[in-house]
Amino acid sequence: MLVAAWIMWTMRKFVLSAMLMMTVSGYAQVAVQLPAAGVEHSVVAEKFSFVSDGPTGPGWTRPDEIARAYFHDNLAALFERTIILNTNIPARTRLSWIFTGPHAGFTVELSSSKVRVVERYYDSMGLYENGNYPNKVVRDVEQPYTGEARKLTVVADSHLAVSVFVNGMKVLETELLFDVTRHQLMYSAPRSEHDVVEGALLKPETKDARIAVKSSDVHQTMLGFGGSPSIPAYMELSDAGKKQYWEMLKHYNLLLDREYPMGTELKHDLSNLENLADATPHYYGDNFPNGEVSSFEYSRHVLDMGGDLIYEMWALPAWATETYDGPRVIDAWGKVVKKAAKPEEYARIVVGYCQQAKAKTGAAPLIVGIENEVEQPPAVFNAMVLALRRALDNAGFAATKIHMADASYMFYGVERAKELRKDPAVWKAIDYTAVHEYDFQEFMANPDIYDERMHEMHAASDGKSFLATEICFNDPKYQEPSYRIAFQAAQLYYKNLTELDAVALMYCWLLLDVEEPTFGGSRALIVPDKTNGGVPIASSFELRVLGAFSRHVLKGMKRLGADSDDNDLQVTAFGDSKNETVLIVNRASTARKVSIDAGLKGKMLYVERTGLSEANVVTAIGGEIVVEPGQIMVLSTLKAE
Repeated sequence: MLVAAWIMWTMRKFVLSAMLMMTVSGYAQVAVQLPAAGVEHSVVAEKFSFVSDGPTGPGWTRPDEIARAYFHDNLAALFERTIILNTNIPARTRLSWIFTGPHAGFTVELSSSKVRVVERYYDSMGLYENGNYPNKVVRDVEQPYTGEARKLTVVADSHLAVSVFVNGMKVLETELLFDVTRHQLMYSAPRSEHDVVEGALLKPETKDARIAVKSSDVHQTMLGFGGSPSIPAYMELSDAGKKQYWEMLKHYNLLLDREYPMGTELKHDLSNLENLADATPHYYGDNFPNGEVSSFEYSRHVLDMGGDLIYEMWALPAWATETYDGPRVIDAWGKVVKKAAKPEEYARIVVGYCQQAKAKTGAAPLIVGIENEVEQPPAVFNAMVLALRRALDNAGFAATKIHMADASYMFYGVERAKELRKDPAVWKAIDYTAVHEYDFQEFMANPDIYDERMHEMHAASDGKSFLATEICFNDPKYQEPSYRIAFQAAQLYYKNLTELDAVALMYCWLLLDVEEPTFGGSRALIVPDKTNGGVPIASSFELRVLGAFSRHVLKGMKRLGADSDDNDLQVTAFGDSKNETVLIVNRASTARKVSIDAGLKGKMLYVERTGLSEANVVTAIGGEIVVEPGQIMVLSTLKAE
């Protein structure tokens, strides 16, 4: 069944890619007939005027270029912008609407007969193709039309797409993964003609929305947020950098330490759990290795700040495995399983770690996981669970909980949970279900389609609390350090909290040692900055996005019922005996003015805004509550540090 699921997933990706290619190539086949533009009642934000035989732009400019129009509004990661024209675009001329960002940009070209979208990157001389600047075109699509083009709308949406509407009709849509922040207009025309093109940029609309919080509707109790630190990366930090690192973890309330402990190189006597030289390396491109190894000093810092430890081995040392020749089992990479764990040896390792952890830090892990992303025969997984529970209890660690072996993909997790439930004794010994969510990348552009798998996982959990043990983007296509990509993670966090009742959200790598910035931007929250004295810095927008959830949701808070009358507002609420927090994710391309129905016990005192230009900015609440497009807003009685 697992092989069939993997094959179906691969085929589905191939079919979707083929459909996209057919759609893009189909744009240029037939001209579309535009509808009439209709009467426009929107408010004008800025006007523009171009005269083809008028003066060139003032100052230093390109030879004989018509002066451009520069708009003064900054763009959010999601946006909708519309311009209206007082005349048709004359033949042999074009109007270029240029959108630019820190790494890349796109241009919407409108001529008398077609609309074109060109996307380009310009952030490295390695992208140089011609001219005076680096510039590499990565996407170029167009659509011919007939009729009068008087209204042009560009929408950058939460589906990782940009759409172009002419007179209200969608004529083009293509993928958009990077951020843009500003926009301008350029008119290109023969200087010997007297053509006048005038128009206006319209003010984006703001819609009303209502939110209801139901304090009596109580769901899961939160354990918290965190991720997996690379101990070798931590050791790369300077002393000042280590101090800043712990301040960052406290600031973002990322206090769940999910270990990648010593694995294949572990000695039989467990004497090298902390030996950095024996760390099992992770080879990621041309980056330096980030190995599997423990640090009880690191763990002690986490516990001192009120955090918790989650211990889970990956590949076991050879002496803890044996040849497997039972019924055929295929792993997530399509390989036949030939080695299986020795359950008693595995349990001895975990208990040995717990004993050392208690001796050196004062506490055993809160939770231990069965095994990370390794496929074992179901009978072996069952034996590992029972052996571990028995060994923990006999060693005095009855309070240490167990989470199921977490697979790479949600659909594998569903099958694993179903297998565990077949044995009541095994299922009783499992305290948490858990899974990694790398298959979400299959649905990055349409996150709601992932709901079906999440609902299946929730049903398979059968009342057990759920841990989202590993979230990040490792598909090369999505290793773009943009807020638009990070915002997709925000939607996934919301879905975990509301559809899976997750009690913990953990990013794959909390800290990772990287040389390749785009890799670190999607795989880790924090990276060492070797150009500024070995201090920790945010790798991308992923840290601020997770922080929008983690900073005001404390361990022990319960999720409360919350909903909105607007499907584009994803709302969650949390509370305990002292504080309440409401999180609002606006995945619309326009702003929302929000009113909250009664249901909160306390008065919201603070608002935190997170977006493309705001990194967890906290202010006192005052005036109207307006959530900008692509923004994550937190309302709380709690002022996060």
